[in-house]
Amino acid sequence: MSASTASTAAAVPVNRAGIRDGQVSELTVIAPLKEGGGARLRAIFAGAGGRFAATSKVGSVHDMRFVFLDNDTKLLFASTYDGDWDSYINDFATLIPDALDVVFSEVDGWPGTRSPQVKEFIAKYQLTASAWFVAYPDATVPTIRRALKVAAAVDGLLDAAN
Repeated sequence: MSASTASTAAAVPVNRAGIRDGQVSELTVIAPLKEGGGARLRAIFAGAGGRFAATSKVGSVHDMRFVFLDNDTKLLFASTYDGDWDSYINDFATLIPDALDVVFSEVDGWPGTRSPQVKEFIAKYQLTASAWFVAYPDATVPTIRRALKVAAAVDGLLDAAN
């Protein structure tokens, strides 16, 4: 565990799970699906080409994935994001609430993204990773996007010079 993980892990609220390293945090949730929910979600994800593109509106997400477990009776949701837990959940709830509800409405007992109980529901099924690696713990999504633009501009100048 890096020094930044040890120093920031204690900053996670007691009723929230997850590890934070520098500016980057992890979220892992395993929740029970409704009867037939796995099949319905597979169809939704297949129709979207396996991408949950609405997430691009949430500017703090490094990556996220949905995985079906135990013969489609449980859903694993895992994500890596910038910042703190509450801000991350608030971003999803304000920026893509309907897309979130389409997916999580197949989770047994989902209260809805706009429900005051949604954070407690997520926390109920959240687990802390036993081990986790972040290659660049202080590189936020906006910093990475800016660096890619700079690299592309430099590449363009170098190409033009040749």
